[in-house]
Amino acid sequence: MHYLELISGPLIGGIIGYSTNYIAVKMLFRPLKPVKIGNYTLPFTPGIIPKRKDKLAEAIGNAVGQNLFTKQDMQELFQDSNVRNSILQGVLLKLETVMDASIQDVAKKFVKEETLERKKADITDFLTAKIKNGILELDLGTLIAEGGSSVIKEKFQGGMFSFFLKDDLIASIAEPIGREVEKYIEANGDEIFRPVVEKQLNELLEMNTEEALDLLGLDVDKLKEALSQAYDALVSENIEKLLSKFDITGTVQKKVQEMDVAELEKLVLSVMKKELDVIVNLGALLGFLIGILNIFI
Repeated sequence: MHYLELISGPLIGGIIGYSTNYIAVKMLFRPLKPVKIGNYTLPFTPGIIPKRKDKLAEAIGNAVGQNLFTKQDMQELFQDSNVRNSILQGVLLKLETVMDASIQDVAKKFVKEETLERKKADITDFLTAKIKNGILELDLGTLIAEGGSSVIKEKFQGGMFSFFLKDDLIASIAEPIGREVEKYIEANGDEIFRPVVEKQLNELLEMNTEEALDLLGLDVDKLKEALSQAYDALVSENIEKLLSKFDITGTVQKKVQEMDVAELEKLVLSVMKKELDVIVNLGALLGFLIGILNIFI
């Protein structure tokens, strides 16, 4: 009987320590919802985490947004050689699949056909206007006078008319012609140049992507180098702007708030189950040790 009294204290202490810690751990999550008796809500319901879920979501959001995804962290992430090479390789592989396709066919994958046709018309109008205005700014009368003077003199050199073909006479004839040409271009330039521009633009769009790159002096190696430089510039110079487009803190906070409490419990336990079990077992050990101490007090 004496031995039973000796061992009962530590055993009871261990059971009490284990039970209290087990209940305390469970009360982190349980009950999942408030327990009500009429209009009265029982204390400690719901559990601590369900009750403080909004605060927990805010804390996790701030931790992730302000500490885990800083500008420097994101730069290091995107500048990591594996990430960088994977992105560039993916872009190059995508480009290789469209090398044999025409520029127009590639464009149709990204915009609707009617949008593409409208853009082609806009580009045609823009280039036509530029060509027309450029010619009108050349001062055709002076150009014709200067260019025509040497041609006419050369043609009639040594002839009886060469004596009469002075620069002033040629200019007096050429400049009015130039003025009339300018008037004609101003009135009819759009109809003259638009078909030519449209034809050239269509020919350009019918070129396959590889031909277009060759026209620009870009082979695959140069293209890869250009993409690499563009990628590095994007990461180093624009990462802060990119980050400002994403509300990481708010997104994480919203995701945690939207999580079901049971799912949140499962997530926490998947990470901390061993640690929580240690706390429960530690309660049993402490209760057992306190029971032993009581024997000698």
